[in-house]
Amino acid sequence: MTSVQNHLLPLNGNSIGILLFCLLIAGTSCATRKIVNKPVPKPADKVVINHKNPELPAKVDTLVWKENKDKISKADKAEDKTMPKEIPPTGIEKKSNKKITKEESLFRIVALLPFKTVENDSNATKINSSSLRYVHFFAGMQMAVQELEHTTGQKIVVNVHDAPSIDEVKSNLNKYEYRPPHLIIGPQKSDAVKYAAEWAKNHETSIISPWVSSSSITDKNPFYIQAKAGLNAHYNLINTHARKNFPVENIFLISRSLEESKEWIFNDSTIYAQKIEEKIIKESDLASSNELIVGSILKENGPTVFILPMSSNKDENFIYHFLRRVSSEKDKKEVIVYGMYKWLEMKSDIIEYLNVQKIRISLSNYIDNDQNEIKTFKRRYFEKYREFPSEDVLEGYDIMKYSIQSLNTDGPDFQFKNINKTVPCLETSFQIRPVYKSGKTPENSGEVDYFENAFVRIVELRNNKFRVID
Repeated sequence: MTSVQNHLLPLNGNSIGILLFCLLIAGTSCATRKIVNKPVPKPADKVVINHKNPELPAKVDTLVWKENKDKISKADKAEDKTMPKEIPPTGIEKKSNKKITKEESLFRIVALLPFKTVENDSNATKINSSSLRYVHFFAGMQMAVQELEHTTGQKIVVNVHDAPSIDEVKSNLNKYEYRPPHLIIGPQKSDAVKYAAEWAKNHETSIISPWVSSSSITDKNPFYIQAKAGLNAHYNLINTHARKNFPVENIFLISRSLEESKEWIFNDSTIYAQKIEEKIIKESDLASSNELIVGSILKENGPTVFILPMSSNKDENFIYHFLRRVSSEKDKKEVIVYGMYKWLEMKSDIIEYLNVQKIRISLSNYIDNDQNEIKTFKRRYFEKYREFPSEDVLEGYDIMKYSIQSLNTDGPDFQFKNINKTVPCLETSFQIRPVYKSGKTPENSGEVDYFENAFVRIVELRNNKFRVID
């Protein structure tokens, strides 16, 4: 299991950050210096750092490995037999009338990461935390590259660019205007993601967004893939999980107002026969009323279940006061609260309630430190960098490993073919699903607005460690 706060252990001034960052900004004077500790590569497998324009950092890193079809692992072959490629349902197959020219002898991945090299002092003992997070993400990507470089069946090139803003994103993507890559990872800011998603759509290039999950990024763009589940995926799992485990008459949907109600989602009549009762509660009443508010709702028999589908910072005080009321008014009655992953980023008072009350959170990413795969990865990472991996390291590792394996197995349009699969990784799993904002589906000829990784788990927090609730 993992703790809520999984900070990187400081060792020699965050050694990995300084090591990698110094190598990045030193690119102009050392064109063949390596980013990671690995055997000296052959010429065709070299690592290149090239900063030709100091104002707009150009290519940060190029990683290449050769075609190696003879070394595909037996496990990969076995997996192909047990999980055959499925023909995508009618309505979400790739459609194109464009003539896009791409490299046929290799797959090219372009990563747009906000290292912000120009904002950091090369003489400082530490780099700023906003840059360090993405350097860690990059280190995780490197771990996946090194792990898979001898098992892939197709030559793959990874180009990494420092692209902290939309201007750098435009500048870097312009280099691929006439020969688009097969996959883009990043960028980080919403406006940059919108631009990159539209560019990817126009150039029929798949793009994975690791950090931004929003339904407003793009429309009718089947090349756009969100690495984390959107709000509706979290709502659907919470709804399904609560209905499966408790009587509907014991479940209450809590809302701040009619305007903010999610009742139409949780009581979709086309899916559910029984309706969950909704309770509208004012924040001012929770904060100051002397009357029993939560206590007056509690059931005499069986646990009372509350669903609070709130994930915005503006909901923070409401959530805190509601949990406080649960704690003070429940007496000896059993109460279970379903909440959102964003609660883990809110004030410490809410975290304390998560630790002591029966509160279930929908979560896309979590680390089970008892798994052998996690232990092995942490050991390998520590041996390489002399510090333990942060969650950003694991996130970068998962996304790059999934990307390489998907390109190698299903090609650059893997999202059209992976919708029937669950691919387990270290911090998360990948369950690629199409999203139709119009409410349509493949059966009624809906056009895909985008794809997302819909993987979500329900967890409880105990002593700062997650426990999965199946």
